[in-house]
Amino acid sequence: MLMRNPQAAWSVPALRLPSAPEIAAFRARGFVKLEGFLNAREVAQLRKAMDEALAAFSSSPNAFDVTATADLLWQDKAHASFAPPFLKNLASAARRSKRLRERARPARRRGKFLIDTSIWRRNARLSEFAQHGPLGAAAAALLGANEIRFFDDQLFVKEAGALDRAAFHQDLSYCHLDAPLGCAAWIALDPVRRGSGAMGYVPGSHRWPGVYNPNMLASTLALPGSDGPDLPDIESNPEAFGVTYIDVEPGDVVFHHFLTVHGSEGNTSLNARRAFTLRYCDGEVRYRRRAGAPDQPLHPCGMKDGARLDNKVHPIVYRKLGLPPGSALR
Repeated sequence: MLMRNPQAAWSVPALRLPSAPEIAAFRARGFVKLEGFLNAREVAQLRKAMDEALAAFSSSPNAFDVTATADLLWQDKAHASFAPPFLKNLASAARRSKRLRERARPARRRGKFLIDTSIWRRNARLSEFAQHGPLGAAAAALLGANEIRFFDDQLFVKEAGALDRAAFHQDLSYCHLDAPLGCAAWIALDPVRRGSGAMGYVPGSHRWPGVYNPNMLASTLALPGSDGPDLPDIESNPEAFGVTYIDVEPGDVVFHHFLTVHGSEGNTSLNARRAFTLRYCDGEVRYRRRAGAPDQPLHPCGMKDGARLDNKVHPIVYRKLGLPPGSALR
């Protein structure tokens, strides 16, 4: 059954699921674009949630200004005063790596790359959508899972002229989970083309062995304390890895597997690129601390490896019958 409040603002009259070809594409390539998956009302509500989140960005406990942080680490004074002070001890390591950003265009304003996390806990619009919208059922279909948890959300905004790229990475590297049975739904609220912050994916990388180090995002440098292998140097030769950049329109949703290697361009366009990412995982996935990964904002202190995730922090949002246990995509 679908666990959805029939009175919720996000309720839909009919269950929307990926088609069989879309499911096959996701499982073969590790990502798929569901064109027009969200309706105009849903997109409008998400834009309102985005506006509310950005208005509260400076007071969010999880806000992260990638541009300001990179300016601090690489000693560009333009935005450095706004970077978190605790990152100053990373500066010497950062300068041994290359900052990933596009070439500035003459006379263009320089924008910021902003990230925030766990907005759903503070924003009723996003909370309703994450728990009662159509994404949980879609995640179950793509993963072949009986039960789906909502894991967390992130806001990614690349203002016009936000030149910093997001280095190629796997989502699981940053998640304290014991299995890769999950997917991220990336929802752009503006049209996205090459040059405006497009997402790029490495086809089939969800089947690469192992989990790679989490990196600093503005650089391929691994986060301090990480103990896994570094990703191959995709940045230097994206064609060799078949990197696929995807154009999207508002209402499209791009799903990718937790192990799919992906990154994004800087935004050299004249328009902002605003997006939400909502992550979902199989209900049976357990907690496992990953060395070097940032703490999850809402995980209770003292969680032990193998513990079940807290239903209040990571609620079950979808459950269905008819699949045998253990049938999730692995």
